[in-house]
Amino acid sequence: MEKFNNIFDEDFPSLFTENTQSKKLPANRLRKHTVTVRLNDTELAQVNSLRKQLSRSSWLRDSALQQLQPIVPELNQAAWYQLTASLQKLNDLTSFLSRRGADSQPLSHEVNALKVKLSHVRDALLDLNK
Repeated sequence: MEKFNNIFDEDFPSLFTENTQSKKLPANRLRKHTVTVRLNDTELAQVNSLRKQLSRSSWLRDSALQQLQPIVPELNQAAWYQLTASLQKLNDLTSFLSRRGADSQPLSHEVNALKVKLSHVRDALLDLNK
C-alpha cells in the first residue's frame, strides 16, 4: 500500500485550529519557485475535470509529486470506507498487542498479515478493471 505525503503540522495554524497566532514557515517549506506550463484546450479540459475542488496549481503540483488522493469509483466507495474503518481497528489492535509484550507477538504477526491483505483488497477497489 503506498503512502501519501500529506503534511499536517500542528505548529502552523489553519482554519481548523483554535490557534490564531501566525508563525512563519521554515525556509525549506516556502514555495518560491514558479514553473509555467502551457496546455492546449483538450489538455486544460482534462486537468479541469480531474482536479475537482483543487486549484490547478495545487493539482498539478500534487500530481507531479505523486501525492494525489486516490479516486475511489462511486460503486466501490462504501466498501472502501468499511475497509478503511477495519484497518483502523486492526491498527488499534496492533497497538494494544504491542503494549502487551512478547506473549502477544505471534498474534501481532497474524494481525499485520491480515492488515496487508486488507490493504491490497482496498487498493484493488481503486480500479474497476482489476
